[in-house]
Amino acid sequence: MSFSLTETEQNRIDNAALLGYHLDAIDHKDLILITTLSVIYSLNLLSVIFMLYNRHYPPIKSKSPILMAFAQLSCVFWFIGDIQINSHVHLANNAILTNCKGIGIWVRVLLGVCTVSSLIALRSYGLYRVFRQNRPYRGWGLYMPFFIYCVCTLVYGIIAQVLSPSVTVEYIQSLDICYCPTPFRAALYGYIWVTWMIVALVNWKIRNIKSSFNESREMAFSCFVVFAILTFSTALHLSKPTYVFSQKFRILSTAMDHIGTNLVWWAIMGVPLGNCLFNRRRYLDKWAVKLREDGLQNEYDLSDTLCELQRSFESQDDVFFANDRMIMMPGMRGTTMGAVGGGVSRMMSIKKHGSMFAPNRISVRAPSAVFPRRIHQQQQQQMIEARVGGERLGVDLGDPFDIPPSLPATAVNSPQFEEYLNDPFNIPRKSIQS
Repeated sequence: MSFSLTETEQNRIDNAALLGYHLDAIDHKDLILITTLSVIYSLNLLSVIFMLYNRHYPPIKSKSPILMAFAQLSCVFWFIGDIQINSHVHLANNAILTNCKGIGIWVRVLLGVCTVSSLIALRSYGLYRVFRQNRPYRGWGLYMPFFIYCVCTLVYGIIAQVLSPSVTVEYIQSLDICYCPTPFRAALYGYIWVTWMIVALVNWKIRNIKSSFNESREMAFSCFVVFAILTFSTALHLSKPTYVFSQKFRILSTAMDHIGTNLVWWAIMGVPLGNCLFNRRRYLDKWAVKLREDGLQNEYDLSDTLCELQRSFESQDDVFFANDRMIMMPGMRGTTMGAVGGGVSRMMSIKKHGSMFAPNRISVRAPSAVFPRRIHQQQQQQMIEARVGGERLGVDLGDPFDIPPSLPATAVNSPQFEEYLNDPFNIPRKSIQS
């Protein structure tokens, strides 16, 4: 496979000139494009392997990692088809590459463009089904629209295969290209436009779902990118059917297709993958708290300690601590979430549930309800150290942390109420002076 000006390549250029066309030779610029995109997809392959290895990490699992892995595979098929159909390599003397219907229609269009579009649509429909129709993320009801679309795509491919190559796509030996007539191009792009209009409609309907799963910004960006590329590609293919003769247009067409598909994929998966790699524990903590704040604790069962969080307290099942500021969780009355001076701030238990996380089963408890002795000892030690330090300096620190007292539910009616207000931590003064 040569990227230099050979005698065969010069014959191609001369044949095109006899037909009244100017044909740019296949050279190192086409090779640079193929190499660059190959490197990008190789890195994406590593990302997919990492994603599948961490598929049980809740923020990644909520993105449907299996579907996103198949979407990335579909992008690779699309890339292979573009190499052939956009004439970035010589096709002559290669039985596979000269099969324009097999690569150009089945690999590029059906397994590539249509499949990646349908998988993105299936993800969005799954969220619509759960949050708008209140139905489970499983069963025939979820996958039936996807199967119907696949059947329509298969019928489209069979019809294209049966029709004459002169009507669909054919190999022109004298020019060493695969040529597709304008009517078939129009039908193809019409089908893709309908697919992404459905994707946009579904995402519009789920734009206001719970924030833990709200992808309105990501999908708005994705739809903008896809529609911009579709507009450019449709105009280019219908107004200039011989665009593959121009190196500038064929490189631009392929580059835009695959930069766009990668932007869409990374817009969806970039945040959870990046945080899983660099900020795994804190991001999971933040994600679980956000889930609770959205009121999804009864539908989402996050209870076996996940990932690295179980290492915090391996001896205590279903419990983890996160050192952070004091947080009052919604719906928790009569409990104080927090400890003095950067101690334990919140504790929650997480359980896996089914193939996806079902909303509303996070259990959030005040740390004092689980380890009261440990929390009390920690509070005492911190207050003693602070007051002893203050007395050594001759300074009356009072309450060095300036924390308003949080009374137990039974303290108000207790005979020791006044004493509790004077010293909410009940620290023995004599031990301090000694």
